[in-house]
Amino acid sequence: MKTIDIKERKKYISALRKNFIFADVDEYIKKLITEDENAEWINFSKDEIIYGYDNYKRSLGIILRGKISVRKDRTANVLLNTLKAGEVFGGAALFSGTEGFIATLKAECSCDIVFLPEELMERIIAKSPVAAMNYIRYLSDSLTFLNRRLDIFTAGGAEERTLEYIRRNSRTDEFGKKVADGMNMTSLAEYLAIGRATLYRILDDFENRGIVERYGRKIYIKEEI
Repeated sequence: MKTIDIKERKKYISALRKNFIFADVDEYIKKLITEDENAEWINFSKDEIIYGYDNYKRSLGIILRGKISVRKDRTANVLLNTLKAGEVFGGAALFSGTEGFIATLKAECSCDIVFLPEELMERIIAKSPVAAMNYIRYLSDSLTFLNRRLDIFTAGGAEERTLEYIRRNSRTDEFGKKVADGMNMTSLAEYLAIGRATLYRILDDFENRGIVERYGRKIYIKEEI
């Protein structure tokens, strides 16, 4: 972990000002975000822990470069999410009165992150109704995502969780076909908390039953599930 120098920060200012949390805010807020001395600009090396259950900041973290994993690994090793450049984290703990964080966040590669502390976010929200609404939308989207993850984990056994994932993450492609895509088999198995061999067996069974058809990372849904 090391501080990002001022020269390096400059290349991220434009992207930071366009971040969805600060979309359409006035110039004063944009300047506050990028120039406030309390903001921390930090580089994390691959495999470094960014947040842990007992080691975290009361700050909103914005990923400028890289990718981080979000895991529930206190009693099991469950992948909750993977976050990439442009996404944010830490909103649940930012204004919370409880102690402790909800997961472990780890750098999956070299990551550059800016942390906007509680006091700075309070000022931004107080001065900008637009930023306040963007922040509320972010929290609402986070709750929706967590509910979807709960739907998968409470669906039943490995086969039921796989079906629920496919159902929840399917979209209609340009040819009008329903498809779930975006993850390789290793990542998907980890996301579903099952072994990769188990996942392959389940998908082979689904194909044999005419439920899905696979092409690389794409899983096409052949019948309603």
